[in-house]
Amino acid sequence: HTNHTHTLLNPTMKFALAFALVGSAAAFAPQASVHTNTALNQHIGAGGMADTRNPDAVNHEDPRKSISAAPSFEEYLKQRAGEGSTAAAAPAAAAPAAAAPAAGGSGALSTLKTLTGAGHVWGADGIAAGKEESDIRKYDSFGKFAAAVEAAGIDLSGKTIFAPTDDALESYEKMRGAVTADVVKMHIVEGKIASKDIPTTPLNSLNGALNYRYAVRKNFVNDAIIGETTFGGGPNYPIDVDCGDSIIHTVGYCFAFY
Repeated sequence: HTNHTHTLLNPTMKFALAFALVGSAAAFAPQASVHTNTALNQHIGAGGMADTRNPDAVNHEDPRKSISAAPSFEEYLKQRAGEGSTAAAAPAAAAPAAAAPAAGGSGALSTLKTLTGAGHVWGADGIAAGKEESDIRKYDSFGKFAAAVEAAGIDLSGKTIFAPTDDALESYEKMRGAVTADVVKMHIVEGKIASKDIPTTPLNSLNGALNYRYAVRKNFVNDAIIGETTFGGGPNYPIDVDCGDSIIHTVGYCFAFY
């Protein structure tokens, strides 16, 4: 018969044993490496700071991979000073000369001579000509009216010009006769009137008052539509063409027709 003796550990002894085991395990754990940045490969400037960009010059066969030698701080300051003096010495570019204001309404007259009006499509007539119906057949022009204004010696300064197209004047000539100075004066109104103000502004032409009316959601002056739209993809009749102290609204009808 064998007697076994059991030794009981009190709480204080248990705590001491656990502490000893933890300490032993820590002794065998891998130590974290500590890196100290000593900047041994960096250039230290005069101010004691490390220069983080001081590459050596490299001359590579591929120019894109070459690195030119960096200038010293002194060279950099000289370069900046040189750039400043060069910029100061350069003469300022001359401002473009402002266009001289047109005298005697010549601005409006010259605009009439070159103005491109509404674009008109071929429509059904284009089939026989080998064109698409939506192709532009022609654009309106206003050379006949401009020539008539010149022939009549009318000053267009400070005026609103309701300019009829060449086709409109040709139709008048065929059915009513010559485009006289009085006919031309009917299309020229005192003052500069924007299209939005036509309904509420008296329209006193150089040859009498004009008649304004609103019908079928359109503005009419002497039976000519103001701001008429075209059929197809061509541009509409130009309005509010600003010519300085004058303004042009184009129309497809001669005011003196009726």
